[in-house]
Amino acid sequence: MKHRFHITTYGCQMNDYDSLVIESLLLSEGHEKALSIDDASLVIVNGCSVREHAEERAMGFLSSVRKETKKAKKIVLAGCLARSVENIPDFIDIAVSPTEYANFPKMVNDNFSFTEIESTGDYSGVNISSGITLLTPISKGCDNFCSYCIVPFLRGKEISFSPENILMQIKRSISKETKEIMLMGQNVNSYMYKNTDFSSLAAMVLKEFKDMRVRFITSHPKDFSIKLVEMMSENKNFCSHLHLPLQSGSDRMLSLMHRKYTIKDFTAIVDSARKLLPEITITSDIMVGLPQESEGDFQETLDAVKTLRFDDAFMYRYSPRRFTLSRYFDEVSPDEGLSRLKKLIETQLIIKKEKAEAYEVATRRKNQG
Repeated sequence: MKHRFHITTYGCQMNDYDSLVIESLLLSEGHEKALSIDDASLVIVNGCSVREHAEERAMGFLSSVRKETKKAKKIVLAGCLARSVENIPDFIDIAVSPTEYANFPKMVNDNFSFTEIESTGDYSGVNISSGITLLTPISKGCDNFCSYCIVPFLRGKEISFSPENILMQIKRSISKETKEIMLMGQNVNSYMYKNTDFSSLAAMVLKEFKDMRVRFITSHPKDFSIKLVEMMSENKNFCSHLHLPLQSGSDRMLSLMHRKYTIKDFTAIVDSARKLLPEITITSDIMVGLPQESEGDFQETLDAVKTLRFDDAFMYRYSPRRFTLSRYFDEVSPDEGLSRLKKLIETQLIIKKEKAEAYEVATRRKNQG
């Protein structure tokens, strides 16, 4: 039976890429895209489990689809969420995790679901559609096991894909609309395929696709190489943007989080990057309200944000995740966590505004001669 399918995505750019893979695989098997959920016989929700709020949104949406639809539909739960949910609701017909997508068309056609299938999760052989930005994973999984993070349990061990396969997928997937290539991984800095590290891979992409902007996400401070910023300063098409998650400004909390760097290490990277490339944009991820985080730890985070002066940041309150070590420790109260998050956001917004105003003044002066 051929289906008309509709995909709804919740989560990060990796989830966006996963949806493109699912779409491509279904189209290759003769299924069609539906214009809306009402028109679909196969409804797929690709969800993220990194934070509790994203999980609740995705599951709430699935429940509403089930209640509101008047026609029989096959309902699919995909992405990290397919592995993290302890009790999958009875109304979900198929649960497919990120390592199983190659088998998804068979699941649909044979009307059954797998709990887990061994797979590398390498979809570099799949032709995906591309808009302005071509999403290109260079690896899958993560071996860091930060105490608060569920990703290693959902996406498996870290595996780097071959440079040849990565370059080939980019060539196959570039469209007339494509202007930039986004190299993606849970930790791009730990990429290693035989003797090729991430800097070498980025150099290959820059050389092969000279007319494209190239950027990457996400970096891990413990593995970061300043050589990447040197490459940005030497290549105009290598976007001068570094997303470097801080997570906390407290060395005590960084240790409890198993981040394997100190605030001094982090600051040294930022200082070196700005010295090499003064116009570089640096953004970050910052978490508050972690188990055992004291008011003093939080104040150190605020102080770090004021010192580092990020151009922008994704800021969020800790939420306990299944499988992780941190869920076994006493949590900061929800009210205190929200209070700290509010203060952090207010601090970062002031910095962002000041930097935007300074940039506007500098640009005006430059244009005036």
